[in-house]
Amino acid sequence: MTMVMFSFVGMMLVFVLVGIASTRVSRTEVSDYLVASRSVSPWVAGLSAVASNNSGFMFIGAIGFTYHYGLAAFWLFFAWLLGDYFSWLIVHRKLRARSEKQDNQSVTGFLAHDGHKMNQELQVILGALTVVFLTLYAAAQLKAGGKALQSTLHWQPEAGIYVGSVMVAVYSFAGGIRASLWTDVAQSLVMLIAMGALVFVCHFNLHSVFEIYSALESYDSTLVSWIPSDASLGLFPYAFGWFLAGFGGIGQPHMIIRAMTIDDVEGIRTMRRVYFSWYLAFSILTMLVGLYARLHFEGVGEFSFDKETALPMLANFHLSQFWVGLILAALFAATMSTADSQVLASSASLTQDIVPKYQHSYLASKLATLSVVILAVLVALYGPSSVFVLVTLAWGLMMTTFAPLMIARVLDWHINVRKALFAAICGLVAMLGWRYGLNLGDAMFEGSVGFIVSMSLTFLLKADEP
Repeated sequence: MTMVMFSFVGMMLVFVLVGIASTRVSRTEVSDYLVASRSVSPWVAGLSAVASNNSGFMFIGAIGFTYHYGLAAFWLFFAWLLGDYFSWLIVHRKLRARSEKQDNQSVTGFLAHDGHKMNQELQVILGALTVVFLTLYAAAQLKAGGKALQSTLHWQPEAGIYVGSVMVAVYSFAGGIRASLWTDVAQSLVMLIAMGALVFVCHFNLHSVFEIYSALESYDSTLVSWIPSDASLGLFPYAFGWFLAGFGGIGQPHMIIRAMTIDDVEGIRTMRRVYFSWYLAFSILTMLVGLYARLHFEGVGEFSFDKETALPMLANFHLSQFWVGLILAALFAATMSTADSQVLASSASLTQDIVPKYQHSYLASKLATLSVVILAVLVALYGPSSVFVLVTLAWGLMMTTFAPLMIARVLDWHINVRKALFAAICGLVAMLGWRYGLNLGDAMFEGSVGFIVSMSLTFLLKADEP
């Protein structure tokens, strides 16, 4: 066994053991399986949320995006982060307090509850959409893991998909969301350390951080432009689109449910500080890795490869085999930390929203988890090849559909089912039309267009009285 394989397998075993260890404090209750009995510390919840957010999309899709666009990728990272911060100020605290009061075990259940009663029709529809959207998203994570193993260990990409799905199934099946939370903490630490190590080495082996701008400019002046060449509507729509994408995190059930698990509503502030401290540091490191990858591969002449595998390829050139294995483990950990969250959120929707007669069945929750994993594997095997496309599509679908209704709930707006669904459908049509009809997805993130339409209609159609 090579040192790459040794360090990779070693870290994977650590993550699985951490997840299995969570069963020592888990209880065989649906509430514990889905929301950890609302007993999680804000530090654990914050690290878990940020690991779930900074997924294979960051390691694979966002690094490939930075490789292509250069400094213009700044808006993807930091406008997104700013939008995310604003959403935390509005939603998370009220979500935590009300979800406990209403005894909601899923995000969909919270969205379908108007503060007085649950609308079962809306609950079923939103639950079904959650399963579809999150399965698409989980498939992207499995595909990212497959790409990583293919570029580093030269496995077939399908092998990575199978390995990732088995690991997610094992510890999610064993400990539910508590296992996901615990492993996310371990994974978040490895992710940050691995990316920091690669940037540190590239700082000395390639160019100092302070020389990146001039080095990029010498290769291609478009790489130091703050406006990407295909942003046909200019900088403001482009940047504002990514700001709204970050704000749309409140429409991502696998992330927002972390706020429902903490032990006290007052812990939201601590959770937010942990989340954004880690998130800011990781965003800086991720963008630097993307830029260093461009500088390195421009310097070696013609070298054809999938740009979404720039991270493991760069690590192969600049790190020892042990650290390459660690980078691979960090990348794989990122995919799993998001995939397990999405699988469990989908499981919650299946048993709590779509087929509520099983809402108190612990066995049904576990079988739902296994079913979603199998479905995600099928999508990963036969769906689109680009991780960036899969993730941004799934993210846009959920922020368009769920985020406006989340805002309506925490702000006490009253809107009936048909009007809420009408707003969501119009938003989805606008989003897909923007991307596939007008081909303007590069000019402004299509999910933001869908969100603007859906949010505007939600506001206009809300009633003054329930």
